[in-house]
Amino acid sequence: MAEVEESIRALLLTLSTVTDKVGTGTAARIRPDRLYQADDKTLAAVIVEVDDEEKLNTLDGLGGRVMASVNLKCRARSSKAASRALAEAVRVNGTDPGTGLAGYTGTVGGMAIDAWLEDMQTSFVKDDDGSDNGFYDTDCAYMITFTEVI
Repeated sequence: MAEVEESIRALLLTLSTVTDKVGTGTAARIRPDRLYQADDKTLAAVIVEVDDEEKLNTLDGLGGRVMASVNLKCRARSSKAASRALAEAVRVNGTDPGTGLAGYTGTVGGMAIDAWLEDMQTSFVKDDDGSDNGFYDTDCAYMITFTEVI
């Protein structure tokens, strides 16, 4: 059974402007919930967090779709601009009109997905070591509907 996080990761791996920044294949720094211990924390990354899921029913009471609030943390240690550039790569994939996650409608790994961007905010998060070092997160709040996998 595929999870929505896996499908979002698979979709992001098809976006060349995203993979230019986070890598490709299994080494790509697109992770559910947190980075791996082995990930190079100095490089850009996308963290996929599903905050909320609501099962959708038709008027006949049939299920089959889920609406999820999904937060993508586009993280960069180098600069705020790098964090925002990664978020923009996820959003539009470097094209006009965009071919990224914002406005995406399609099927990934057998899961039908519709996605739209609700909000973006950038913040600086200090490291826990007491120094002035840290990283920038551009938090991208997406609403995503997808087929329920049973």
